[in-house]
Amino acid sequence: MRRRDFLKRIPPVLATPFALHGLRMQGLAETNRLYEGLAKIEETDRVLVIIQLEGGNDGLNTVIPFEDAIYYNARPNLAVAKEEVLRLNGQSLLGMNPVMEGMASLFNDGELSIVQNIGYDQMNLSHFTGTEIWNTASGWRKDEFLNTGWVGRYLAGEYPDFPDVLPDAPPAVEISPATSSIFTVVGASIAMSLTDPQEFYDLVSAGPNVSDEVDVTTLAGREWEFIDLINRQSITFADTVRSAATKAENQVTYPDTDFARALAIVARLVAGGLGTRIYKVRLGNFDTHGGQAVVHPLLLQTLSDGVKAFQDDLHALNVANRVVGMTYSEFGRRVGENGPGTDHGTAAPHFVFGSKVNGGQVFGSVPDLVNVDRFGNLPHELDFHCYYASVIAPLFNLDDTRLNDILPLNLCDRSSFLPLYRASSVRESEVRAGHLKVVPNPVSSSLVVSLPEGVQDASTLHLILFDSSGRVVRREERVGSERRITLNVEELPSGSYYLDLRSGVSSWRGDFVVVR
Repeated sequence: MRRRDFLKRIPPVLATPFALHGLRMQGLAETNRLYEGLAKIEETDRVLVIIQLEGGNDGLNTVIPFEDAIYYNARPNLAVAKEEVLRLNGQSLLGMNPVMEGMASLFNDGELSIVQNIGYDQMNLSHFTGTEIWNTASGWRKDEFLNTGWVGRYLAGEYPDFPDVLPDAPPAVEISPATSSIFTVVGASIAMSLTDPQEFYDLVSAGPNVSDEVDVTTLAGREWEFIDLINRQSITFADTVRSAATKAENQVTYPDTDFARALAIVARLVAGGLGTRIYKVRLGNFDTHGGQAVVHPLLLQTLSDGVKAFQDDLHALNVANRVVGMTYSEFGRRVGENGPGTDHGTAAPHFVFGSKVNGGQVFGSVPDLVNVDRFGNLPHELDFHCYYASVIAPLFNLDDTRLNDILPLNLCDRSSFLPLYRASSVRESEVRAGHLKVVPNPVSSSLVVSLPEGVQDASTLHLILFDSSGRVVRREERVGSERRITLNVEELPSGSYYLDLRSGVSSWRGDFVVVR
């Protein structure tokens, strides 16, 4: 029996998470794409953090149309009083829930924007199906359902030989007992799953359990050896994660919630140099049919306080200019209350945050509470495929061919992209802690980098060389015993480059041009 046929026959529980010490790894089953012999492996220093608001967040009580009388008439028990709404700079019609002081401050400081009225035609109001549509970037028609995740398709294009050829770090990490369908490729997941924050810290303290064994005395026989191989490859990632986590410490105090602790893990791994592209965390349950007056504010405060601590930590760790965050949820809620809560609805707002973000903006209109459907559902203004494209295409510098691989239904074109990033912020690096002196410049064969005063003798230095599109072309580690470092660049084609030097939580950057 061929391994591929075997994996199709085994129960899903055997093909998915393996339990390691302090870590659960999603099984990395074979897929057609993984064995096509492609060799393209690209890297970038940019990171996307995806926050899933499970259950369908009530957008109208999150970003509040406090000047609309229809809102107050439709929600006599649940509407947020106008005088309590948090005001946003430049916004006379919209404000935030009063418990969201952290995210409101990020908006007013220019590091968070709101994208209004996101949805799609004929929105599915089932939690399961709705979530699958968002996770896979499918269309609402049956013939438009896709069986892989939209992030999975992006990562499969970047790491086509995974898991046969492992990158230095897991392509994606989800802080959850199992990875969601957003990361699926054909027959597998391309993400690593950490079960919960406490197990992460157990992993960092004790390291992976390399004695885990897979029983090969089954009828499947040698086919289990393949799964055992995947298990051991997973242990390699566990060790890489542990190594990155030991290189950085959180610099701010996070709220005492699992959601915030999950974001603290992400900040620590990013600052520690883990080369993971995409992280995902979850917050729920936003399915507020009842008890919304109590439950929903608690959820929004958990979200807001966690995101604010995370962004503050990224700044303190000098990695804020590398990270962008976004939220999504399977649907919104209806305009009218059902008494103690709100029922499944359609369009809703979402948030994009980070130091690269064109912050302090509201993209889209004030919700149209007049032209609702016969069930009281809001019309959508922006298709969620365009929301995804507006986030990921500029961030990872994706051309139309790559973007069509990720979002293949052609439900959005570049003319509909939102300007979510500040001009040039995703293409040109920002100096974080200082500028490196790089000579000669331009250079043809080798250059000399003078180390900043902040680099201590005998400290470990991480050198990362990027091309003009932000892709990593070289990584090196040196020991800072010499005050100058010589780098050979003879193999690089003509063009603009920048060098990122990291020591502990500090970093410096220098630009140079290669001329042939």
